[in-house]
Amino acid sequence: MESFPLIPLESIVFALSEALDSADPQLVSHQLRVSYIVRILGRELGFRGEALEALVIAGALHDLGLFTAEERARALEEDPQVIKKHTLVGYLMLRDFPYFRKAAEFILHHHTPWEKLKSETDEQTALGANVIHLADTLEIRIRGLHPLLLHAPQILEEFRARSRDFAPQIIEALSKVGQRELFWLRLERFKKETELILQVEHTTYLPCQEMESVAAIFSVVVDLKSPFTRVHSAGVASVAGWLGEALGFSRYLLGFLKVAGYLHDLGKLSVPESILNKPGRLNEEEWAIMKAHPFVTYRILEKIPHFETINAWASSHHERLDGRGYPARLPAEALSMGARVMAVADVTTAILEDRPYRSGMSLSRAREVLQGLSGKALDPEITSLVIQNLDYVRDLVTQARETRFERFETWGYILED
Repeated sequence: MESFPLIPLESIVFALSEALDSADPQLVSHQLRVSYIVRILGRELGFRGEALEALVIAGALHDLGLFTAEERARALEEDPQVIKKHTLVGYLMLRDFPYFRKAAEFILHHHTPWEKLKSETDEQTALGANVIHLADTLEIRIRGLHPLLLHAPQILEEFRARSRDFAPQIIEALSKVGQRELFWLRLERFKKETELILQVEHTTYLPCQEMESVAAIFSVVVDLKSPFTRVHSAGVASVAGWLGEALGFSRYLLGFLKVAGYLHDLGKLSVPESILNKPGRLNEEEWAIMKAHPFVTYRILEKIPHFETINAWASSHHERLDGRGYPARLPAEALSMGARVMAVADVTTAILEDRPYRSGMSLSRAREVLQGLSGKALDPEITSLVIQNLDYVRDLVTQARETRFERFETWGYILED
C-alpha cells in the first residue's frame, strides 16, 4: 500500500523562493530576507498561526510576478507600470490555490502606501501587505551596508519619517525590534535554516497529491524567463503524465512524474537570459553554464522533505542511456523508469513545440529525430510509444500551450515576440 507523505508548506516555499532569487545576482536571498523581517515584525504585531504563515509565505514570494531581468531592474527603480503589473500577476498566480489565497492578497497590496491602503481593504490584509512593503523597502535599503549595526540608527530614523507610506504600529514595531542588535546581525549574516526554517511555529502540511498545483505555479516563472520556453515545462508535465499512465505508473507516481515535469528546469533560473535567449549555438563558456542547470534543480529540490523521487527524476532529464548525458553521466542501469520518461518527455516536447524563432518540427521530422536518439540517448520502449502516438503527443503539447496562454490572457499578461 502506497504512503502519502505530508510536506511542510513553508519548506516548499523557502526552497522555491531561493530559486527565484537566484535569477538575479544583485538580489540573492532578497525574498528570503524579506520573509525573515516579515516574521519578526508580524509576531510583534500579533500575527499568529495561519495568518503569520500566510504573511511569511507572501514575503518569500512577493516578487513572484517578476519574470525577467528587465522587469526586476525596473521594479528596483520603482517603475509604476512594473510595480502594478507584478503585484497583480503575483496575486493572480496564487489566488486560486487555497493554501496561498491569503498570501496572494498580501502580495496584491504590498506596494500600496498606507494612507491609501488602509481604506481599500480589511485591517488584517492592509497591515500584512504594509509589513511586506516595509520589509521589502528595508531589505533593499540595507544591501551593501557593513557593519549593519553602525547604520541601524540612521535607517530607523529614515523609516520613522515615512508616516504616509507605513502604518504607525508597523513603524513602532520596527523601532522596537530594531533596538535588538540580534535583529540586524541575523540579517547581515543571514542563514536560511536558522532565520526561517527553525523559526516556524505553525505550518500547513501539504498532501503530496496537492503538489502538482504548486509545481505548475512555479513552472510559469521558469518558462517566462525566456521567450523560447513559455510553455515548455507545462508540455513536459503533460507528456510525462501521459507516458506514465501508458506505462502503468500508479496514480501516486503519476503525480510525481507531473511535478518533476513542471520543475525539471528550475535550475535555468540561475542561467543568464543572454544564454537562454541565444537562438544560435552556445560557445564553450555558455555551454558550461547551461550544463549546470540540472544540478541546480537538484540542489533546489533536495531541500524539500519527501522529494527524493521527484528530485531524482527531475534532475536526470539530460542523462542518456549511453552514459554521455549530464551532469552525472549515469549509465543505463542507473537510470530509473521515471528518469527515462522525463528524458523522452523533455526531448519530445522541445522538438514539437513552437518557439518565437522557429515552428515545431513536422511529425515526419520529429519521428526521424526520435528514432535517431532511440537506444542511444533515449529509452527505446518509451521512445517507440511516443513515435507510435506522435499525433496525440503533439496534441498534448498544443493543448498545454493553449491552456497556458489562456491563463496568461486572464492575468492580462501580454507576451511580445
